[in-house]
Amino acid sequence: MASQLEQPLQAAIGFLEARGYRYAIIGGIALTYWGVVRTTYDIDIKVLVPDMDFSALRSALRREFPETARDGAPRNPFIVSVTIHGVTVDFLLALPGYEELIIEHAEVGSLGGLSARICSAEDLIIQKVVAGRGKDWLDVESLLIVRRDLLDLTYIQHWLGQFVEALERPDLLSEYRRIEEKTRPERR
Repeated sequence: MASQLEQPLQAAIGFLEARGYRYAIIGGIALTYWGVVRTTYDIDIKVLVPDMDFSALRSALRREFPETARDGAPRNPFIVSVTIHGVTVDFLLALPGYEELIIEHAEVGSLGGLSARICSAEDLIIQKVVAGRGKDWLDVESLLIVRRDLLDLTYIQHWLGQFVEALERPDLLSEYRRIEEKTRPERR
């Protein structure tokens, strides 16, 4: 993890843990934790919101971290973007259902000496497939290569099937399967 991310991450995690919020670090930091080296300049944290009181958490985050980030981005009530020590931190407010599982499956790990909850590699793959951007597909491929023998591929397939149906995007599952096939050890 880049040294410029350590202090903002510590502040964000400290805020959440002091108030009892459950969370999981996702995005580029989670990728690095799982062995995929990719430069990232921001921090993404999925946060479980007790009793779905989203406004209370948004208010608390804005009070604690008053410097906003991504001012030009379209407004999304489930993302609170702030700047902490010059770094953009996106707090993604989790919805009931699958996003709760992301937080339940998170693993406690060490990030630059900081103990934090990190999204599982499987859930990271699922989120990146659903996002479906160019860099996400590269991240999926890298995770499949680096973590191949340790991944629960049945879990990934199950949840991707759910998302593909809900989003009416069979192309996402097709592309995932293409990459999964391509990265099998006997194929490389």
